Amino acid sequence: MRCLYVYWDVRLLTASYSREEDGVVVELYGKTREGKSIVVRYKGFKPYFYLVEPPSTILEKFSQDPEIYKMEEVELWHKGKVRKCVKVTLHSPWKTPRYRREALEFCDVLAADIPFHQRFIYDFDLGSCVRVYGKEEEKGKYTTELVVNAEKFENIGDFKPPLKILSFDIENSMKNGRIFTIGIAIWENGEIRKESIEGDEKDILWKFLEMIWKEDPDIITGYNIDGYDLELLSERYKKYGMDFLIGRDKSKPQRIVGQFWRLHGRVIEDAWWAVKKELRLKQETLQAVAMHLFGEGKLDVDRTNIDEEWEKDKEKVIEYCKKDAELALRILLQIGIINKYLDLATVTKFPLEDVIHSGTSTWVDSLLIREADRHNIGVPLQGQERKSRKIEGGYVHTIEPGLYHWVCVLDFKSMYPSIIIKYNICFTTLSKDGDIVSPTGVRFLSKEKREGLIPKLLAELMKKRDELKRKMKEDPDNRDYYNGLQKAVKILMNTFYGVLASSFYRFTNPDIGASITAFARDTIKRIIAELESEGIKVVYGDTDSVFFQSPYEDLENTIEFGMRKAEEISRREKLILEFEKILEPFFSHGAKKRYVGRIIWPDEEKGNMVVRGYEIRRTDSFDLQSEAQRAVFEKILDGDIQGAIELAREIVSKVRAGKVPIESLVISRTVKDFKFYKNPDSMPNVQAARKLIKMGQEFIPGMKVAWIVVNARGSKQDVEPYIPGMEFNRKPDYRYYARRVAETLARITDVFGVDEENLLTGSRQISLGAFGKEKKKKTLFDFE
Repeated sequence: MRCLYVYWDVRLLTASYSREEDGVVVELYGKTREGKSIVVRYKGFKPYFYLVEPPSTILEKFSQDPEIYKMEEVELWHKGKVRKCVKVTLHSPWKTPRYRREALEFCDVLAADIPFHQRFIYDFDLGSCVRVYGKEEEKGKYTTELVVNAEKFENIGDFKPPLKILSFDIENSMKNGRIFTIGIAIWENGEIRKESIEGDEKDILWKFLEMIWKEDPDIITGYNIDGYDLELLSERYKKYGMDFLIGRDKSKPQRIVGQFWRLHGRVIEDAWWAVKKELRLKQETLQAVAMHLFGEGKLDVDRTNIDEEWEKDKEKVIEYCKKDAELALRILLQIGIINKYLDLATVTKFPLEDVIHSGTSTWVDSLLIREADRHNIGVPLQGQERKSRKIEGGYVHTIEPGLYHWVCVLDFKSMYPSIIIKYNICFTTLSKDGDIVSPTGVRFLSKEKREGLIPKLLAELMKKRDELKRKMKEDPDNRDYYNGLQKAVKILMNTFYGVLASSFYRFTNPDIGASITAFARDTIKRIIAELESEGIKVVYGDTDSVFFQSPYEDLENTIEFGMRKAEEISRREKLILEFEKILEPFFSHGAKKRYVGRIIWPDEEKGNMVVRGYEIRRTDSFDLQSEAQRAVFEKILDGDIQGAIELAREIVSKVRAGKVPIESLVISRTVKDFKFYKNPDSMPNVQAARKLIKMGQEFIPGMKVAWIVVNARGSKQDVEPYIPGMEFNRKPDYRYYARRVAETLARITDVFGVDEENLLTGSRQISLGAFGKEKKKKTLFDFE
């Protein structure tokens, strides 16, 4: 008789485990295809790790320990050969670190630092979306709609169920910390609804728990809830002897390494951290971000005098609090970070929370550890290898400075992943007997002798990305869905080189990272040499791209020429070189990684400017610098070198005269907690933050603050905070800003013999060299 199972399709959101009287239960929390919250329970899975060629001493010690469930002899590939190992299985996952430390005194230890829930996911080879077969149980301690004891799992295609997001904000006394109100905004079925919790403080705390249990949100957010609101709630619950039980198993949130919070069954994603990850703004206050995204801000309440505001008008404070919760929620939705992480969860085969709160090395782990397990390859502990030398980077090819025309740009498609695949580069193929020799002398086994795990995975990811890009064209109605997934695959592919070249990753080896970049350098050098042997002028080359002049001076023939060269080189190199763009013209400074060009093809990018090496990267940069650079570059690309020099001088002169917009002078920088600075009084960002606090403005340690320099003549700068929408009443130090702009523009004009002092003083000596005829064009940098 055939056994029939009940099943549920589940998108995994978080994973954890709980202790129960009869052992440990793995808990997978998620949302069903129909939109119901679910916890999937699995009993009987136990933690384990491996001892490599262990001496009898440690085996005898472990065999007498009742915590050890069992020990089994196995064979694993480790450090170049198959070795006799012992698999040690424990009863309790939380005791693994202790036994790992003991074992490391006697022998190598493998796979002993993998989080227990991730070990479960790897062993069952679960993806981010699974079909769960099992039996529905009573809810017990859980607040989810469904509680299921799993009997087996099956991976299924990706789907995105509707997620419920709850955002909250707290208003509390500045005098004694007492909570006045909690504002709530909830996203469900495409709409936002707002509520508030008021009353006696103890009553507020109890009502907040009830609301979480009743609403059962998948994601909890707010603005700086990691650094303030959750900490405050934890303290207030303790004050009344109450438990802060907001997990889907009514557990407490746990703070991880003093930064973010984790919670059984729910994802905590602070909207402020999402802003820091996805947006590069001068200011990161809730007010500033909301104004930037929506053109609206917070309600008018003096947060520094909240006690008086509460006494004066409670309803106004309640609305203020609800508005803050709503704005945080709208920001999270607007920047689209949840969808981005859902796509990454799909390609990394992880629950959503593991993608959000794990580093890129853990994303790679998710694929690589599974593959290692399938091939009986030992998984080293994180941080066992240490990089002994700096890995040389990519090759940069430069020529004489000048204006060049009809420049074809060819880029390698995923160069480092492609090189890893082509040369079978992997920790499993690294061998003194290898028949593939890198330019550094390191040897790797060919694919015929042993296919590397990493090349195999990357080849599969590359194929997957090509399929997704094909589906984007074939299915325009779902273009955004496939585009999100292919971008996630690209992020993951490019992550591999970074972790392999790092000094801490478990599978790292300095010979691997050095070999990848060495192969890349040789490839680019060989291509450049071959092009030049054909009489083609190469004007630039950098790591994974090559720029060369077309022999034609028209678009149609240049496109055909670029396509033909890309195909020829790709066929010869057995790597895919893509014809990316045509620049007309292209300006080379002659210095490493410094150039600018105007795109003339493809059509969707036509007219855009490509700038490299001139970007303002100083932490104290301001908009006027980049605006001035772009205006001068426009002149140069028009062939008007004399006009570019004159414009640079004109800009510097106008800055010195104060004829520039105030907002273009704003500088911003992150400010940590003041206690982390040895000399905080000398730091302009700290000075600005302290002034903001005195003004009653919002400030959170770790947030960016914005200011304008009003006096730079003394031993320390005098700065004044800049707040959008508020009148700025101090006079900027225009001499300071003029010198900074001159310094920036001199990085362009110095090739013409015009340095910083020349721009400041207005000297007329110019060395144009062979930069061609000048053309006249009205400046785009026209300040009144």
